[in-house]
Amino acid sequence: MTNGKATAERPYRRIARILATGVALVALNLLLVELGLRAYFATKVGPSVLLYGTPWQRNWIETPPVPDKDPLAGSPQRHGNVVGDDRAYTPGVTGYSKYFPHEKKWTQRPDGTGAIPVTINSQGFRGEEFTIEKPPGTIRILTLGASSTFGYHDRDDETYPFLLERDLQATAPPGVTYEVINFAIPHATTDNVLAMLVNEGLRLSPDVVTFYEGANDATAIEPRDGVQAETLLDRAVRRSVLVAMLDRVVPRSGAVDVDWWWSDEHAERRSRAFVHNIARLRDLCRENGIVFVVATQQFRSTLIPVEELHGMTYDQEVDFVRTQVAEGRIGPHMLPVSEKTFDLRLEGNDETAPRAVAMLYPPRAMLVHARAMAALRAWAAREDVPLADAIAALDGDRDLMVNWVHLTGQANAIVARELARVIREHLLSPNGAAAIG
Repeated sequence: MTNGKATAERPYRRIARILATGVALVALNLLLVELGLRAYFATKVGPSVLLYGTPWQRNWIETPPVPDKDPLAGSPQRHGNVVGDDRAYTPGVTGYSKYFPHEKKWTQRPDGTGAIPVTINSQGFRGEEFTIEKPPGTIRILTLGASSTFGYHDRDDETYPFLLERDLQATAPPGVTYEVINFAIPHATTDNVLAMLVNEGLRLSPDVVTFYEGANDATAIEPRDGVQAETLLDRAVRRSVLVAMLDRVVPRSGAVDVDWWWSDEHAERRSRAFVHNIARLRDLCRENGIVFVVATQQFRSTLIPVEELHGMTYDQEVDFVRTQVAEGRIGPHMLPVSEKTFDLRLEGNDETAPRAVAMLYPPRAMLVHARAMAALRAWAAREDVPLADAIAALDGDRDLMVNWVHLTGQANAIVARELARVIREHLLSPNGAAAIG
């Protein structure tokens, strides 16, 4: 009986061995394909691809660059003085980053013909020095925002915070000095701005806080399910060049969920988060006796040539973008997102690939931005919050914009004038004396 039982078991063992051998051969072939792909892309991208999906690739990428070979070394786009859990364009963070004291920074001229020096003070913000304690007889104003408030492509004396101080001081009552502090850092979302105000802004005892932003919240990507956790596929594409390449051909990971990025549901969610944070900024100001002024922000889709923008309003361009989407001329299918994300993965930038790709296409962000601006106007009217309508103020001169959101000195002067008008209305008594200070 024993021999018979052994004889009966042999076919199953044989099948098991065949299956095991088959699985091993498939695994070996997949491993060889994986190694071959790494070797191939290493010749195209660089040797770091050989370590794709490992901590060593990240360490390789983060090796400090040689300054004279790093095009962003002196750019204001790079600021590494990190406070808290800052992660660029990530919803829900409670940190931010700024500049180190007196960093040497330059920004490109609007026409790209050269660089403009940028003054970074001892507090890590743009502009002249200021004291933590507010000087007597001073009305102190903090301008919250991001790169368009910071002043990409602008000289120190062309940013709207600088021009706002000059505008207000020109009509200041006797004995009153206006001090406007540029409290903006490029790339900041409302989450970062809120953290910045709590951590550093309130201790400066401002009398007025202004807010001009929205584009960065519009470009930020919230996960479809509302959580940041990775799926099994997301983890696989971060570790295998083969799986990442297959995801490029047939996108299935959350990192390339472009239909969600363009959806009304996502736009509405981003708009709600934006207004929620604005309300939190208002509440902080109210608790500390600070006048809070919000401003709408101008934006371009970049689909319209700049020479055709004069006289085209923000709302007209939003309608144009919506028409382009409705007619199928632009939309999720037009973006090479999976290809670009794959390239960024190989370069070691997988953590920011989805957000980076989203920022590359302003028309999508403009649709989210328009919803956020409409919600901001409605909220300000409902809550009786002073609003400077910079969109309306600039609507006749949108050809003065440098690019999708940044402004020339002339455009900044218009924003400053609108903010100054609203601030005067809420700071001056009927007889023209300063109501606070």
